[in-house]
Amino acid sequence: MDIRGSKVFITGAANGIGRATAFAMAKLEARLFLTDINQKGLEETYQAISKNNGEVYKYKAIDISIYKDAKAFADEIHQIFGPIDILINVAGIALFAQIEDMSHKQWEKVMGVNLWGPIHGIECFVPEMIRAKKGHVVIVSSTAGIIGLPWHTVYAATKHALVGISEVLRYDLKKHNIDVSVICPGAVATGMVNSAEIIGSKDAIEKAKVRFLKVALPPERIADLIISAIQKKRFLVITSPDIKILFFLKRCVFPLYHLIMRFICRYMDKELLKK
Repeated sequence: MDIRGSKVFITGAANGIGRATAFAMAKLEARLFLTDINQKGLEETYQAISKNNGEVYKYKAIDISIYKDAKAFADEIHQIFGPIDILINVAGIALFAQIEDMSHKQWEKVMGVNLWGPIHGIECFVPEMIRAKKGHVVIVSSTAGIIGLPWHTVYAATKHALVGISEVLRYDLKKHNIDVSVICPGAVATGMVNSAEIIGSKDAIEKAKVRFLKVALPPERIADLIISAIQKKRFLVITSPDIKILFFLKRCVFPLYHLIMRFICRYMDKELLKK
């Protein structure tokens, strides 16, 4: 798909992968529609793009997990601009904990943003794309969407679901000339590193964050991979070589994968529960 002139809707555009993708799309002369729950960060994204002569046609701070708000914003866009060409679902939050330490409200919060948010994007925009007989849907999942990482129960639940939704849509939407890509990033240096809720030893968590950032990719790299996936019509994009190896082992050499995951589980229990 030619991105120049395309109407692109991006969630989570106030920071991280969402903001980096908005910047990259603006450089390619896309026409942008942006949202995030963070009003200040969203305004900063808009200002930065506008100063560089990018085209943000509409932006609005909403909670994407609330259907009526997502629908109202989508209706505003459709009434003025018609169907969008590219839907990019990025917005997400993280909770890492052992199952016995998680509350029901925490389950609901993560499920609301990470799963219902993308579903609302699909509900609100894809029917119009179908009527237009063209488009591309991008869903940002995670490494946790293809591998059962320890301490990731609710996060993995949402991200695995997004991979499953993407696979179905890949085939269901093909007849409408709509392509689908699911992006599975590994470690990325975004605001989620600090905003993620991790239930464990505070000192151990801070040390783990430092180690995480040493291997994390910049969000701009993920934005480039998203654009490449759209241009080349790639379905599954795994951003980190180590995760590609683990995913291969899971599918083809499961006993070895099983041993590695048990080791990672023991390591995380030991490290994150240190006093």
